[in-house]
Amino acid sequence: MKKLRYLTEYIIFKALITFLRCLGINKSTNICSYIARKIGPYLPYTKIARNNLQKAYKDQEIDIELTITDLWDNFGRYVGEFPFINTLSKEELNQRITMTGLENIRHLQQQNKPFLLFLGHQGNWDFLIRRITDIYPKFGIIYRKANNPYVDKDVLGERQNDPNITLIPKGTSGSKDLLKVIKKRHAIAMLIDQKMNDGIEVPFFNMKAMTAPAIARFSLKYDYPIVPAQIIRKGKTSNFEVIIHSPLKYEATGSLEKDCYNVMLKINKMLEKWIRMHPSQWFWFHNRWKD
Repeated sequence: MKKLRYLTEYIIFKALITFLRCLGINKSTNICSYIARKIGPYLPYTKIARNNLQKAYKDQEIDIELTITDLWDNFGRYVGEFPFINTLSKEELNQRITMTGLENIRHLQQQNKPFLLFLGHQGNWDFLIRRITDIYPKFGIIYRKANNPYVDKDVLGERQNDPNITLIPKGTSGSKDLLKVIKKRHAIAMLIDQKMNDGIEVPFFNMKAMTAPAIARFSLKYDYPIVPAQIIRKGKTSNFEVIIHSPLKYEATGSLEKDCYNVMLKINKMLEKWIRMHPSQWFWFHNRWKD
């Protein structure tokens, strides 16, 4: 029954992708945005998003209902953009993505010094990944497998079309691949803002949040600098600004537990700053905090 369900989901997935590709990226994103704004408020995810926003902003001035509407708009555009990310030409990608801040890591590029690039679930991070070799020539990208194995294989096949990029699944299944790219001195990119139940408690929006410390441990163990990468959607379009910030500065004390906490605290504070700038572009749909 599970296999039948997966196959059914995969057929629907492929049909949807084919239909949206026939529309072109602009029509696809506009239609998906419209549907998401109309249907989204009635889905249980809206309750989660509203609860998270109320926790994060409390008495601060923010129109939560307007933010939720814009949040669904961003999510709909993300869905509408998905079929095109790996089919857009290099010229169109360059037109849609403005990249700034590369001078902040010029010394790392010139020294062929690999680093850890961290992103958040903002705007559409997949657009940054399409241009990631503009930041460093070779990358290992840690990703979360899709629950449906057929969908996962299809998505992986489309994304793994650049010989300079190695996709590494999260968890023990990807540990060997991770060690290989480290030995080859590839840079590593990862999304680090989701809840991890067996992570460490670190403040995020002034609330304790279970936080994955992997990026801090990698940095400490392999002497990889940590480079923040921010992506911002420009209005209600499929155009983005990518900002590469200066490498994170921290002093190791020799205590792994303390150092991991301090690094993740810096990262969470930076993510919070980015989210406050564009609250509707972050995915508030998951339970980031404990009840």
